[in-house]
Amino acid sequence: MSREGRLQLAGAALLLLASVALALHGQPNPEQKWAYMAPQYRHLLDERLVYIDPAELLSLMNDDYIQLVVYDVRNERDWNLFHLVDSERMPLESLPGQRDRLLALPENAVVVLVSNDENLATQAWKHLMVIAKPNAYILEGGLNHWLDIYGVAPEDAGGQDQTATVLQDGTMRHPFAQALGDRHAAAQPDEHHFPARSYEKRVRLIKKIAKAGGCS
Repeated sequence: MSREGRLQLAGAALLLLASVALALHGQPNPEQKWAYMAPQYRHLLDERLVYIDPAELLSLMNDDYIQLVVYDVRNERDWNLFHLVDSERMPLESLPGQRDRLLALPENAVVVLVSNDENLATQAWKHLMVIAKPNAYILEGGLNHWLDIYGVAPEDAGGQDQTATVLQDGTMRHPFAQALGDRHAAAQPDEHHFPARSYEKRVRLIKKIAKAGGCS
């Protein structure tokens, strides 16, 4: 048998072995895939480079030059109690079905993941890196932190603790007498009615989009 023939036979054998391994063990789950990818992306979490301040998210919500996608990964009960305007409820198990959409997002798209605190949203961020590697971020402190800031009357906001809490138990800490969804005032607060917050901007676009209306 020629050398070329031996190489072809060896390649076919490797493909057969891979097929058998896949049949025996199945596709790796997101956690296994993340473990493989972690050395490349883990520092973004450890250095908190993808956690954005609530004020930065509010700025994105009011930026017409950004295509903002907000995935709320909480359970249906908490979603019904309160969620941000134009956010989409997206449980972890539904994220793989978003792969084609995520891959088709334009260069000015920003994906933000939210949960009650940071834990579930951080898990979702890892899943997205496995699925499609979009330009994705996590709401710092979660919706609990958001409500700490924007869930009060604007005149009272300056006296609130505006630092994200370290408590990470996954629960909604703000009580709601009824399920308001995005009808709550904090679902889309007017950023001009609240004291300005100092924060480090984390969001970077893949490519800057030129604003219309400039001189030619």
